[in-house]
Amino acid sequence: MLLCLYEIVDHCDRRWIVHLQGAKDIIRLRRQQQQRQADALLALPTVPSDPVSKFVELFFAFQDVMGRTACAKADLFGPSYWAEGDVTINDWMGCSPALVSILFAIMDLSRHRRHMVSSASEELTFRARASNLQRRLDDLVQSPAVGGEDETLRRVAELKRLACSVYIQCALHGARPCDPAVKVTVQEILAGLSALVAQGSASQAMMWPLFVAAVELDPLDDVVVENPSRSMEAENSGRRRLVLRLLMEMAKRSVSSVARMRAVIEGVWQRRDFHLHAVEDRKMGLFADLNDWEVFVVPGSDALSLV
Repeated sequence: MLLCLYEIVDHCDRRWIVHLQGAKDIIRLRRQQQQRQADALLALPTVPSDPVSKFVELFFAFQDVMGRTACAKADLFGPSYWAEGDVTINDWMGCSPALVSILFAIMDLSRHRRHMVSSASEELTFRARASNLQRRLDDLVQSPAVGGEDETLRRVAELKRLACSVYIQCALHGARPCDPAVKVTVQEILAGLSALVAQGSASQAMMWPLFVAAVELDPLDDVVVENPSRSMEAENSGRRRLVLRLLMEMAKRSVSSVARMRAVIEGVWQRRDFHLHAVEDRKMGLFADLNDWEVFVVPGSDALSLV
């Protein structure tokens, strides 16, 4: 885990993925050993009971899921870590396992869409599954653990749910930054992040919602974000400038590679600016065509850590 974190902070390139793959193999071998021991004792197999093992496995699995939302590659650790019905907010993740379960399903379905043929029956199946995920996300209510009424944690979890809403619209429904629903949600995310930073509550848990909001900014709508006078953008700066200021604040408090995240975001902005007229004139193509996220976000996002 320390080697993985070191590579994330140092360069945040494919070297940390090598450690992630190594961790997967170690965890697999450890579970096989536990299974053999359980069989020898004629007992039911159990998951690791000590909190350190649980945290380490969760750390790698969470890194895997969040990073692969950007690059759209297949996961390494699978969905078994994320209980669909567990809505308790994890202090370290900044969201509930139920939200990660939905996010994982969105990633999996998005990959299925890219490889499916353009048949009416498969498209109907896809849309039904996408609608079910959207309903699960809309109905999700995350809550802190019993006795842990942390309002900041609750707000971060809600911002991640909003970011997931943007992600599902772009990854499954073909939404673009110019769509009204995306624009409104992106503005809400940036306003919420700005308020948290203004009160000194910046943390690495804010990286993913900031990334999603930043890469889905409308290049034609880089205008003032309306917010209270205490907010960071009270100087009437644009949204891109606000994102850069938020990144600067997070770099002071996070051990993650904010510099790599900023480089990826700026690359997305450059691609959007370069293809601005083409995007404006582009008509909706075949159902299996690349969507906005795959065209502008996926390139350059390989091995990006968003935790």
